[in-house]
Amino acid sequence: MSADEGLDRWLAAAWAVEAEPFSVTVDGAAIACRGWNLAAADLPLLILVHGYRAHARWWDHIAPSLTQAHRVVALDLSGMGDSDRRAAYSREQHGREISGVARALTNAPAVLVTHSFGSMGGLIACRQEPERFSRLIIIDSGIPTPADVGHQMSLSPRRVYPDAASALARFRLIPPGLWPSAAVLDHIARHALCEAADGWTWKFDEKAAASLNLEAYYDKLFGIIVPVYVIHGEHSEIMTPERRAQLRAMAPVQGEICIPASHHHIMIEQPIALVTALLGLLACKM
Repeated sequence: MSADEGLDRWLAAAWAVEAEPFSVTVDGAAIACRGWNLAAADLPLLILVHGYRAHARWWDHIAPSLTQAHRVVALDLSGMGDSDRRAAYSREQHGREISGVARALTNAPAVLVTHSFGSMGGLIACRQEPERFSRLIIIDSGIPTPADVGHQMSLSPRRVYPDAASALARFRLIPPGLWPSAAVLDHIARHALCEAADGWTWKFDEKAAASLNLEAYYDKLFGIIVPVYVIHGEHSEIMTPERRAQLRAMAPVQGEICIPASHHHIMIEQPIALVTALLGLLACKM
């Protein structure tokens, strides 16, 4: 069996594990969630948070492998995936959504795993309610340095396509990386789409960038006391050495793991390596 065949079998087995959909209302918006192993009430909770304009199903092939010792939940931040939209958005609001999901499911500290943009809400959640989280595992995130303050997200217009196939043909990762798994890319792209009255479009709220660009959030990322661990891609275009150093000034970073042969989207380029890194960190007792 080739390496590609082994990955295909592993992915098929992971996607065959049914997730339990539910929602938690936070500040008036329904936050869509997907849960695995939720009936194991004696196990600690692990929360997975996606990146910008992504969704909870980016974790569908990752989450089942994390249920050996945890209940696992992946959520859609408001304005993305299947969660409700808001009149305005902020990273601080996303932090409250993360804490709100944790509060709804457990009284004990949860493990928080965040990717990319989701790490800003994760850091803010840990600062707002440190007692709610036992550790934060940050996966390849653009932690802002002083040089990044004031960076503006692009205000792209809503795009509508005549059919799902046309939309899927336009799906792109930003940044693109070099070695994405075609099967994983197809899975997340299909679940990023929804049918509208005028055609097919992406689920995320294209207006979110306008309010996110107005938010002054940099100072809210300092003073974290929750232990932090970092996983980054060897060839990451996003989590540069400067940004990893910046994170160490914001939070007590306990260790870093570099995933070989990967860029920013590690769960798409090296999913098995990412699972291995996560299991290794989760096996380390606090």
